[in-house]
Amino acid sequence: MWSDGSWSPHRYRVYLSFMHAAADQLAADEGWSSSAAPDLLECALFTTASETSGQAAPQP
Repeated sequence: MWSDGSWSPHRYRVYLSFMHAAADQLAADEGWSSSAAPDLLECALFTTASETSGQAAPQP
């Protein structure tokens, strides 16, 4: 589903609608910037901590 890139326009609209609704909820509950919230949420979902910091993930 993710790697083939064959999302229909409808599926992509549903995804965007969900991301905006979830981001709006985070903005209300957690104080996220509402203008950047959908992008921040997508980044949080698809990027690991080690990718954002440029360092290896901490070991427990």
